[in-house]
Amino acid sequence: MKKLERLREEVDDIAHLILETPYNGKTDSKYLTDLIDNFIKKRLAGIWDDLYSLKKQIKSRDCTASLTANSKNQQKMEVAQMDDRVNYAAHELGARILNVKAEPICSGNILKTWLGMEFNTNPPINMLLSTMEPGSCFGFRSNKAQVTLKLAREILIDQFLIQHITKKQSPSEDISSAPKDFQVFGLENNADDFHLGSFKFDNSKAAQYFDIRTNKRFQNLRIQFDSNQGNPNYTCVYR
Repeated sequence: MKKLERLREEVDDIAHLILETPYNGKTDSKYLTDLIDNFIKKRLAGIWDDLYSLKKQIKSRDCTASLTANSKNQQKMEVAQMDDRVNYAAHELGARILNVKAEPICSGNILKTWLGMEFNTNPPINMLLSTMEPGSCFGFRSNKAQVTLKLAREILIDQFLIQHITKKQSPSEDISSAPKDFQVFGLENNADDFHLGSFKFDNSKAAQYFDIRTNKRFQNLRIQFDSNQGNPNYTCVYR
């Protein structure tokens, strides 16, 4: 914006000089022409430099905006594909977290433990929300945790989804905290847990579906996280 203002000032100076120069007919015609030519030649060099600089800045911003838009469009396409099916693990539909066995990232606060607020910063409910902002995840220390959840209704499960932010979405471009190896169990009343499968999440993908083969219907599930993508301190589960 400052360079555009300077450009306007330069043009105003040229116009002001021409208007203020006395003109007495043919006698001053050549003088006025030479004056304009000399003045413009001196000023044009700076003006063209400013225009070229502005052009480069605009082009650079367009490229950045294009890359950002492409990244967002790709994510929207992936989300749209996921939204083709009903997500019975969505909190909006009534899914709930029943139990959590994990160590909070910021453990050791006796007051929070007593109040049951150990996970108030990165609570397990984030797994059931559609928000995919960096940091809006279920976070726990190290790489092992168990989460028991209740789906919106009892269903025959044929697929399971894990979603994580991409490197481009991460401020640090580090997604080593994404889960890797995990297991899913169906919970039946007065019966042993039914093992639905062991899976491995590939964090090079924003979202990954895992097929489940069973003829049993479940409403309660237990997800057991066994490892992450290499982060030695904590794990983040987004969706």
